Amino acid sequence: MVIRMRIIYAILCILFVSSSISYGYEQVPEDAKVKKEDVSKEVIENQAPEAKSRLGKNTIANLSGNGAEETNVVLVDKSLKRLYIARLKGNDMEVLEEFPILTGRVDGNKIKRGDEKTPEGVYYVLSYSSGDELVKRYGDYALIYGAGSFPLNYPNMVDRIEKKTGGGIWLHGVKPDLDKTYTQGCVAMNNTHFNTLFKNIKVTTPTIIAEKLMYTDEYNYESTKSKVEKAFNDFMTAWEKNNKQAFRDAVHTNFKTFGGTTKKAYTATKTTLMDIYPQKDIRNMNTKYFIKDEKYAVVDTEQFYCAPNLTTFTNKRYYFIDENGSLKLISEEVRSKPVTSASFLDNEIKAFVNNWASSWKSQDIDKYMENYDLTFKSGRDNYLKWKEKKSAIFAQNIPITLNISNIKWYYSKGVYTVEFMQEYSSGSVKDKGIKTLKLSGCPAFFKIKSETWRGI
Repeated sequence: MVIRMRIIYAILCILFVSSSISYGYEQVPEDAKVKKEDVSKEVIENQAPEAKSRLGKNTIANLSGNGAEETNVVLVDKSLKRLYIARLKGNDMEVLEEFPILTGRVDGNKIKRGDEKTPEGVYYVLSYSSGDELVKRYGDYALIYGAGSFPLNYPNMVDRIEKKTGGGIWLHGVKPDLDKTYTQGCVAMNNTHFNTLFKNIKVTTPTIIAEKLMYTDEYNYESTKSKVEKAFNDFMTAWEKNNKQAFRDAVHTNFKTFGGTTKKAYTATKTTLMDIYPQKDIRNMNTKYFIKDEKYAVVDTEQFYCAPNLTTFTNKRYYFIDENGSLKLISEEVRSKPVTSASFLDNEIKAFVNNWASSWKSQDIDKYMENYDLTFKSGRDNYLKWKEKKSAIFAQNIPITLNISNIKWYYSKGVYTVEFMQEYSSGSVKDKGIKTLKLSGCPAFFKIKSETWRGI
């Protein structure tokens, strides 16, 4: 019976959970609940060496940010057999919870299926299954997982590039009367601590697993991320400034994406686009640095990219691995987001409209026409006729009063359509209506492609 349970345990711990994502917590079977005779609690605590509490601000350098939105992150120290739940916000982190855990029976970084090692790297929670769901799916033997499980995305792309095999690495609970002192590679905790974990994380929560985490103090916290931050900034600068050689140098020899794109294909595409579309606007926000150690890090950022041929807003995960003493990009993952969800765009568009209005009121024709694209159209007027018409009006030097309000906009296929209420008066001319500007280009170099007005 014991042998059979061990076999089932091994199979379940390497089996990928394919159920649909669920954020809700369901009641677990009676046998899996924490009881007074919770042997697992005592066993797990005995397996973890005593560790000074890391609760507090900026105490672990594996996690940092640059204007990061509030995000909870799981950190695992295999050497101490401790799990930390930390909160990242802005440029700082704070450890909220810590408790002992079990890890793989064999020490070291996971290499292949069945080696009973816990992998090391940066991972993300894929889904959640309650203890009840696990029992329904796998039978009573799944009771060994206690209150439930959070599967991780091992093997990630770095693992695949390094030809690592296996799967089914979970953060999971433990049956109360189970006296196991190790797992087959998962990270396990008693049910009380699993319930704490459940309350603090969700699907997509980042999880950093290291042999030993990088403990620090608030004084040295910022300096620890500098190597990762520099690697990321050098890569971005080379891309935006069209420095082809620096861009190639920033990419790892073994670069590869899930789609199979190699370094040669990746850099060839990017450098070709540098020639065709040299002008671009790239902005990163909500940037988070997940660092396994000095040789492995993930930069998770929301990126706005705009060039004359394309505008995108994405969540990007950049994986950096050491090569010859320098961190280089070895893979990237991209998830699309609506362009309109880029928070800065509203202010940028309103600022452009207000600057355009100011140039109009100033009656400086050169300054005014800087806002217009050379392909501009308004009714029968093209760019040159529009300039000629406005030049004649400005030459009269009659003061202009212009009030703009209720600015609204939307984006579609490379064009920003901006509508607002416009009240205009100059001498004996007065009007009020809805002005519509269609903007092409990017926030850093918007141009008006067309202009219409409807009186009310």
